[in-house]
Amino acid sequence: MNKKDSLLSIVCIIITALIILVVLIGQSLRIESRLVTLPQLKIIEANKNSPIKSVISNDIYSIEKCTFNTETTLIKLNNSTLTTADIGIPILCYHDVNPTKGNDLLLNPDKFRQQMKYLKDNDYSTLTLDELHGYLRENIPIPSKSIVLTFDDGYIGNYTYAFPILKEFGFTATIFMISECVDKDSYLTSNQVKELSEYGIDIESHTTDHSDLTKLSLSEQIDILEKSKHSLENRLNKPVDYIAYPYGKLNNNSKKAAAAAGYKMAFNLEGDYTDKKDNLYNLDRFYIGNSLSMSNFIKIVTLKRN
Repeated sequence: MNKKDSLLSIVCIIITALIILVVLIGQSLRIESRLVTLPQLKIIEANKNSPIKSVISNDIYSIEKCTFNTETTLIKLNNSTLTTADIGIPILCYHDVNPTKGNDLLLNPDKFRQQMKYLKDNDYSTLTLDELHGYLRENIPIPSKSIVLTFDDGYIGNYTYAFPILKEFGFTATIFMISECVDKDSYLTSNQVKELSEYGIDIESHTTDHSDLTKLSLSEQIDILEKSKHSLENRLNKPVDYIAYPYGKLNNNSKKAAAAAGYKMAFNLEGDYTDKKDNLYNLDRFYIGNSLSMSNFIKIVTLKRN
């Protein structure tokens, strides 16, 4: 081999090595740490021998690990593992968040912030009701430490005190609004309702006037539930698909009325965890008042998982 051929061989080897190095670096960067917006990411849930099912979620995560087993595929996302297991979801029911002293419905903002900080520090993920419905009905995976935050009635303190704290910790929530109370004293205004909704806080139904549904006929219940749904939808220009029963009280007609009025799920105040075996029109929530101690709050959000 002459000198010219030797030089050409060396150049070819160097070029080939550089190409291999670039490819390896590119693959390493993609695998080691890949931040993506999950609406653009297909999360895999599958058995080893079953077709792959793809689902969509909404947050930003870093993929760390994907573990397959014979039952469910779990994907490790930062400190959360997605699961379809029937883990029991704590759904918390607040009312007003307000420093005014008066009754147990008025939760001091400092207590509310302490509770939210605990959830954040312990890697809880807040679900929207659409995400909860997907998990319960369609077996769509959710973070294993999931929780749902709800507020009944639609008091102005939800905007003045709770909303900034929710934003601080990056949490979502649902406000079940009494539709005829919008713009009334102590309640959310039209502009506040729209701002909350546009930010991503769900505004859902708590009937028109907070009537005790168990004292009404089936047709009367359907009428109230439909009117509240349509009133809020007209204000928000988006679907209202969920309802919380006033006082958490319901009967068999209430479940029928919620379905007939076009709601996907309805919620009580039974003080238990929401499971996949629950009727979608009788889902459990925990009442959270100002008298609840921090230790009891922690028990509520952790007990089912222990």
